[in-house]
Amino acid sequence: MPGLTPYAENAMPCVILPETLRNARRWAARFGADTERVSRYVTLFAWVHPDIVPRRQSILANIYAFYRFYDDFNDSLRNDIATSRAVAEEMIGVLDGAEPRSDTSVVRMFHDLWRQHTESAPRAFLSRTATHWRHYFATQSNYHAMRKEEYPWDLEDYLGFRIDNGGVALAITQGELANTVYIPAPVYRMRTLVRMRTLASYCIILTNDLHSALRDERHGDHRNPVAQHVSHTGATREEAFAHVRNLLLDYSEQLHGSFDRLGRECDLLELGEAERAVARTAARNCVHHSDGYEAWAHRNEPRLAAPDVDPNLIVRPRAVDVPGSVANSAGLDTDADQAL
Repeated sequence: MPGLTPYAENAMPCVILPETLRNARRWAARFGADTERVSRYVTLFAWVHPDIVPRRQSILANIYAFYRFYDDFNDSLRNDIATSRAVAEEMIGVLDGAEPRSDTSVVRMFHDLWRQHTESAPRAFLSRTATHWRHYFATQSNYHAMRKEEYPWDLEDYLGFRIDNGGVALAITQGELANTVYIPAPVYRMRTLVRMRTLASYCIILTNDLHSALRDERHGDHRNPVAQHVSHTGATREEAFAHVRNLLLDYSEQLHGSFDRLGRECDLLELGEAERAVARTAARNCVHHSDGYEAWAHRNEPRLAAPDVDPNLIVRPRAVDVPGSVANSAGLDTDADQAL
């Protein structure tokens, strides 16, 4: 099991409210997603969003329940690119205001989750996070194609691709939903913050890959930089692990060393104290996610067994909605914030 980087050793989660986990499991059960694997993954929100405001725990818990269930759904498709693409197109349709066309559980689950988003956040944030959701869904079929032996491998290309495909940019942005500090576009696009989000994403991707490398090998899945380093360089497995581990250490060090650079950029942009405070929060969203995910994975990835149920793979025309049905039933209470 990979050891922790120095910064991740100090990561601490927020306190999860007792009702948060109960409500998340109840919500997931509506879509057949109340598995132990999903329930364990839900706890990740507390590690990557340690500054979450209490009233936002429910929606963040639901987001992580969906992440796990949708990821397991895609894994269960194996090489069925057509179905993956069809489901992704339905998800994108939900973002555009469409009702689900099928009874696929993950689609109905996301339809309700997006409703919770729209009731909880200002329009500017919804626009940005919708783009990240869209890129997350749109790249799933590409990830299936990577199973093919002839798919070209390039580490830099892989890391850039997985920022979207792994939902990493999306997840970091959800820090705004968690702590309710919404980042104005000019601050969000500051060069240092763009760089920090990229570095944090690389750390998260490589942490996941280090933990999944042996499992991927057992399943004949070569979509992992450890396996690819062995294949392309002739390195031993131990050497490949060390190589990826060193990349993680380097990216983590660069990430945490970015705060001085951020301060200098704030000076150059002549930002006021309020804007600087928002920029610092945006930077902390990056390090919280990188360090928190690594600390959570160290404790939980070895205990994540294979999916304990096969997600609903049936993609069929949607029946006429019945008032009071699962698809139309009211979800958890959420609150709407004023745009900052």
